Order: sequence, then C-alpha cells, then structure tokens
Amino acid sequence: MGKKLALGKGIASLIQEAPNELLRKSLNNSEGENTSINYQPMMLDISTVITNSAQPRKIFKESELQELSNSIKENGVIQPIIVAKSEFGYDLIAGERRLRASKEAGLTQIPAIIKKATDREKVIMSIIENVQRSDLNCIEEGLAYYKLMTDYNLTQEEVGKKLGKERSTVANYLRILKLPRSVIDLLQKEELTFGHAKVLAACDDREHVIRLANKAMVEKLSVRELEKKIKIKNNNKKNDNSNPEREEKYLQLQDKLEQKTGFKFKLNSKKNGNGTIVMSFSNEAEFNDIYDYLMNK
Repeated sequence: MGKKLALGKGIASLIQEAPNELLRKSLNNSEGENTSINYQPMMLDISTVITNSAQPRKIFKESELQELSNSIKENGVIQPIIVAKSEFGYDLIAGERRLRASKEAGLTQIPAIIKKATDREKVIMSIIENVQRSDLNCIEEGLAYYKLMTDYNLTQEEVGKKLGKERSTVANYLRILKLPRSVIDLLQKEELTFGHAKVLAACDDREHVIRLANKAMVEKLSVRELEKKIKIKNNNKKNDNSNPEREEKYLQLQDKLEQKTGFKFKLNSKKNGNGTIVMSFSNEAEFNDIYDYLMNK
C-alpha cells in the first residue's frame, strides 16, 4: 500500500564518503535494476560533472570547504567521487563537497568511480551515501527519509532496513519535520541538536515550542534542562487532586515509549489504578506505520 506523508505546509521548501558495504548491499538488492559499478577510478573533466538536486545536504559550511580545498591543493583528491553517465555528461551521486572544494582549488579534473544506474538508483544511492555520513544536520537527514518514503512509497520499516537503522530512529527524524518552521531553522543552523528536537516534538503547544526553542538557544540549555522546562509546564496544567509522584512516573514511561518507538503516546491514569494508553497519528501514513508496528510485535 503506497503511503503519502503529510508533514504540513512549508515542508516542501526544506526540500568517509566512499561507497560502503551497506550501500553496495542495498543497491545490489534493488528490484531487478542494473547496479553494476566500475570500481576503477577514472579522471574526468570537472566541467562534465553535474550536481544532484536530490542530494540531502543543503548546507555547505564555507570554512570547511576552504579547509578541504587547501588539503586538496596540497595532497590532491584522495577519495574519488561517484558519478553515473548521463546524456549531458556525468550526474554526481556522491561527493559534492569534494567536487566543490576541487573547483575552489582550481582543479580541472577529478577522480571518479562511474556507475551504471537508472534515475531511481541515482537518487536512492545519493540519499543512502549521504545519510551514512555523520555530519548531515538532523533536518537534512529527516528530509532524506521523507523523500525515500514519498518518492518510492517505502514504509518506515523499509527505509530503516535500507539504511541499517531502527524504524523508531526513522520515525523520530520524521517527527521533528513537523516542528514550527522557526524551530526547524534553528536546527538547520545547528543552534539546537537532534536531542532538543525530539523533546520539542513531544510538546503539543506550538507557540510554547517556539518560546522554549528560543530559550534553549539563548540560554544554551542542555536536553535535560529543556525536558525539565516542559515537565514544569505539564505539571502546572494538572489539578491539585493529582498525584505528583504517579504523574512523574507516567511522564517518564511516556517519554521512554516515544523514544523507543518514535510514535506519540499519552498515558492517562486514575487514582484507582485504571487508565488509558493513547497513540496519536497525524495522517494515514503514520496510522499505517503504527498498525504495522503493532501487528508485527
């Protein structure tokens, strides 16, 4: 069943480096498509390499590019880029930082591994290769998962298997894409971390999320400190007849459930020990993922 995600308005605007064993395995298991790679590097004219608009990385830090460029001037390009032949030259699959830095260093040629690939494979390979890197920001990584799911009708489970990640990890990255745009901007600028983002995504009040995010940035709050701020607000909402110790226990359990599964939970308890566990979803795709998760357990 194809699954379309609905992450809210504005999400479209958001839309080491060697091929590793996981990448090769994923592509070799693709659905009957040509996945042959010539692992012998060739020297290509830089002017013939066309960058990939589907590349997950959207932000390139100038200082880091300059450092890489200086290293390339001194040592050359040690790790080849990965490309695929196209009608107008070569489409870049992996290695845009190296390509940019090489241009900055004044190189006219660059070593490249040429892969035979369909347009679908080019996109998937680029996303997989980039997600395996440690320096994508959390929004870029979340958008990469989002693109795989929406463009190729993959489930969270399927995306996780392709990337060697837990389904709950994929779900948590998708959840933070629903944060207010101003908070997403802070995450893209790395003013806040993925840990901050997960805590903020668990809060329902969008205006409060924005205030807390800005407070966390200005005051350099840790993730734990931010969690305490949210718990204080939640506690202030409760009536005087509630049991603080019991409520604190359930808040901790709720947090553990959300971190483990990537789904949003609400635990409600009564004095007599009765209560409810509520799992929330915001669209059909998320409901299907919850259903699949529960049925497979």
